Amino acid sequence: MSPRKLFHALSKAAVRDYRRREKELLEKGLLGAFAGSSGYILVIVLLVISLLVAISSEFIITAQTNVRYIGKFSESLRARTIARAGVNLAVALLEADKKGAASGLLSGVSTNTNVDSYQDIWAIDLPPLPIEGGHLKISIADENSKININALANEVVDKSPYYTVAQRFFLNMGLSMDLADTLIDWVDIDDSRFPYGAESSDYYLAQRRPYRAKNAAMDSIQEMLMIKGFTPEIYYGLGGGNHGRESGIVEDNRGARVVNPDAVSGPGSGRALDSRRTDPAESSAPIGRERSRRLGEYFRVTGERSDYLSEMNKININTASYRVLSALTDEMTDDRVTELIRRRRSRPFESIDEVADIVTDETVRRNLLTVRSFIFRLAVTGRVNKTEVTMIALYNRQNRVFYYMSEQ
Repeated sequence: MSPRKLFHALSKAAVRDYRRREKELLEKGLLGAFAGSSGYILVIVLLVISLLVAISSEFIITAQTNVRYIGKFSESLRARTIARAGVNLAVALLEADKKGAASGLLSGVSTNTNVDSYQDIWAIDLPPLPIEGGHLKISIADENSKININALANEVVDKSPYYTVAQRFFLNMGLSMDLADTLIDWVDIDDSRFPYGAESSDYYLAQRRPYRAKNAAMDSIQEMLMIKGFTPEIYYGLGGGNHGRESGIVEDNRGARVVNPDAVSGPGSGRALDSRRTDPAESSAPIGRERSRRLGEYFRVTGERSDYLSEMNKININTASYRVLSALTDEMTDDRVTELIRRRRSRPFESIDEVADIVTDETVRRNLLTVRSFIFRLAVTGRVNKTEVTMIALYNRQNRVFYYMSEQ
């Protein structure tokens, strides 16, 4: 047979076979057509295996996700429990300091109950404490080292001395003194605008999303972001004014601090913290304006609004920052502020009269300054493996009340 005839015959056979299979598929369906073939069982097995593999894979992925979620939730719950316990421990440290019992926990700390300074137990930079399968980190900051915004004005006075302190603070930061006017217009009780301030009718109601001036005490320091002139850049200290052009910048002016206490007592151990050790370099550390320009580190909203002369509002000269001390009076030059910080590093002030040669204005000393602290900010972090939960609280040690508590 010639190649041509052979090709023609094979083509006709292929067409007949195709038409036969087409007819069987139409009459019997896919499974029926395969029923009589040797590959029928193999096809069914492959389909079943494919289905089982898909179901198993989905189950394994879901199971692994749930296991990780449960583990993360468990760690978060344990970290939260540790953080809450840490808040109680921080309060206990403050109470021990208040009662002069801090030396029973750590030798070498100040036991003077009439003075609060960076030599007190609450101010110690404790290392993370092992607790319940995790770690606990406690940090306590003195709110009485800051300027109380709510004391700028109240229901009795249109303007308190803290207003001029705020003016000088912004001026020293290279910012506009007008910010003090917008602050006082926000917390005073009327709609009368200060010369360079802002009230509802002339500013806030004219915004794209209008709102009213508070005209009452601020509830949170973050409210500053709602006030005219306080941009996020200024509020968070990222720019504005003389940012980046200041000289003599330091991290802080706390002075000598505790480093690595040799041992920390565990639950039920009955052991006190070992004798504190101080970093020699800290006592001779340079003094200057703090690096941070974040306004929340220099202003607060806690205190006594009804009486601006209240001790709760006063600024503790033993803990106040360089920036706040510089704003007390026009006489607070760099040399005077540096001398004040140098003296308190050597020995905390026990009376405001000890700084009479530096802060010469007796009215300012009597009405605005103190050597005691009443309100503290607690930052407590509980950590389990890589999961952290931080509790932030504002605590009044005098009245034993929390102004605020949140979880981060």
